[in-house]
Amino acid sequence: MAKKEIGRIILPTDGSEEANRAARKAIYIAKHVGVEVIALYVVDTPFLTRYSSGEDILTPDILSLIKREGRIVLNKVEKMGKRAGVKITTKMVEGIPDEEIIKIARKNDLIVMGSKGKTALDRILLGSVSEKVVHYAPCPVMIVREKKEE
Repeated sequence: MAKKEIGRIILPTDGSEEANRAARKAIYIAKHVGVEVIALYVVDTPFLTRYSSGEDILTPDILSLIKREGRIVLNKVEKMGKRAGVKITTKMVEGIPDEEIIKIARKNDLIVMGSKGKTALDRILLGSVSEKVVHYAPCPVMIVREKKEE
């Protein structure tokens, strides 16, 4: 039996409009190819440590807020998949986003992700996340760009 060209789709998501656009594209492809989608939310722990001090009593609360937001984002993708009849497996990990995305990917996966994140700072940082994933992932990567106004 021939090996499938795409084994599964990895969908890194942060809840941004571009990530939602990438989710719709990933679910569309998954439905037509007959594969599952792994929706991945990465809690950017190095980002957290840069912007909080060791004695900051809010730090555990910030982490729990980010994880709660991650669960909301992943649940939204799961519901999108359910409506389309596509199996979505959700996964939340902590670490450096590009490294975690690359770590989960296998040779016959397809990574579908947005090119930018939620905020101006994310645009600078996440632009580099998608760039690193494109260069170092062991599989094809589809970058879903923002919609241009006509």
